[in-house]
Amino acid sequence: MRRLRHLARRALFAHQPPWRRGLLRAAMMLAWPVGAVWETGRYLRRTPEADRPARLMGWALRAGHMLALALVDNVPPRSYVAYRLHVPHRRFRIGASFYGQEVQLLTSLLNRLNGAVEGDVQDKARFADLCHTRGLPCIPTLAVFQEESQSIPSMPFLPGAPDIWVKDLAGYQGSGAARWVREGDAYRHAWQGDLCSLSELVEQWRRHSCIIQPCLGNHPSLEALSDGSLAVFRVITGIDRAGHVVVVDALAQFPCGGWGEQQIFAGVGAAGDILSPHLWGLHPVTQHPDTGANLVGVKVPFWPEALNLVVRAHGEVPEFSRFVFLGWDVALTAQGALLIETNAGWGGLNHQLGEGIPLGLTALPGIALDHLEGHAPCG
Repeated sequence: MRRLRHLARRALFAHQPPWRRGLLRAAMMLAWPVGAVWETGRYLRRTPEADRPARLMGWALRAGHMLALALVDNVPPRSYVAYRLHVPHRRFRIGASFYGQEVQLLTSLLNRLNGAVEGDVQDKARFADLCHTRGLPCIPTLAVFQEESQSIPSMPFLPGAPDIWVKDLAGYQGSGAARWVREGDAYRHAWQGDLCSLSELVEQWRRHSCIIQPCLGNHPSLEALSDGSLAVFRVITGIDRAGHVVVVDALAQFPCGGWGEQQIFAGVGAAGDILSPHLWGLHPVTQHPDTGANLVGVKVPFWPEALNLVVRAHGEVPEFSRFVFLGWDVALTAQGALLIETNAGWGGLNHQLGEGIPLGLTALPGIALDHLEGHAPCG
């Protein structure tokens, strides 16, 4: 883990010229002590009520421990609070976890060494086409707009579905996402309330690079675990140099609060059971705030099928198998599991929350080191 974390930090600013890279790293090194003090104070104030010390001395000891880990082991105070590193029996996580940008930097390095092409996963239309070509179930594409023109379908497109979903064609973390609900001959924005005619909506889409898809519904057993929006299951897979794909980790994301206002993150066990749900990753919950439905221990439908689907996709599609690690977003509907998209930059914070296993104790380090051994000069 120390070697991998060191390599990840070395990869920071890797695309900059050597002289600029050196200056940027030096600036970060000098600024970090000040930033660590600031972040320690900030996240001490954001500590959940159940984790707060009872006395002033407890606060002082907590601040000292948090700051020491930030300065010595590069553990961001945000992660300290999120992973509850103040609890003695959780201290093993300090050396077993990835922090901040480390996962993204490490996976980007490995993907470059492996010849991965970012557009094969970042471009949502390209992703859907690769899935359709291989017979992998994924969300249907209704239309694609790019560079102020419509590329899919070949005929002029007017929406007709009762509920449609729009997102940026090449974006991150749900950029450009919007839900439109049919009202007569027009569509209303589900979150903002704007009403647009069909032609106005198409013209709006034409000005942006975006993909149009039908809005899916959750499997009936998952309806009470959401505010009405789609629950998303993020599964991380890794592929070794021999082409063997394994599931590294799995995470459920349950919307709450109305139209994407908040998220509940929860681990998913190997048997498909929901583990350790947390609101925004910090506050433990046992019931969905909107519906009151129990979260802990719920069995996820079609879970073996979902895992088999992402393993197949990573191993069978050459464009995907060049990526050492991928984060797959899966929808579970009444008809089964569907791929939504996959992500090269899937982050690590939420996957190590609650009682989830730190990524250093998963298959991730072994796969990463396997690929680095194949590129010894870079390790």
